[in-house]
Amino acid sequence: MDDFDRSILNILQINSRMSTEKMGDFVGLSPSACQRRIKKLKAQGIIKKEVAIIDRDKLEGLTTAIIDVSLEKGGERALDGFIDMLNNEKRVQQVYYTAGDVDFVLIIVVRNMSEFDSLTRRLLMSNCSGTINLAT
Repeated sequence: MDDFDRSILNILQINSRMSTEKMGDFVGLSPSACQRRIKKLKAQGIIKKEVAIIDRDKLEGLTTAIIDVSLEKGGERALDGFIDMLNNEKRVQQVYYTAGDVDFVLIIVVRNMSEFDSLTRRLLMSNCSGTINLAT
């Protein structure tokens, strides 16, 4: 990785949809060179995925909640199972694995409290039983 790759990564973190023509102007490379470097960075796993950041203020009816989760069962198998389950929950936006009394902090976005209740029940009914607390 060189300074060109770092510059391309910085640009992509700000605007991943910028054309390679415009990107090339910023970093001093041709559009095709930028495209080759982006392809290489993806192949190397440096660029994992591209995401869309949503302006929640422009969407109606969504509630963001912060949830503390403490697992009753420990160990690598329980943690991996719980993390896999969270990765399959479309309403779970962010997961933080923490130290201390709380094992995970989750950021979720739900349409309403009914959906919140349904999601938290699914989490509690999982093989990785534990306690879930809504952070205040």
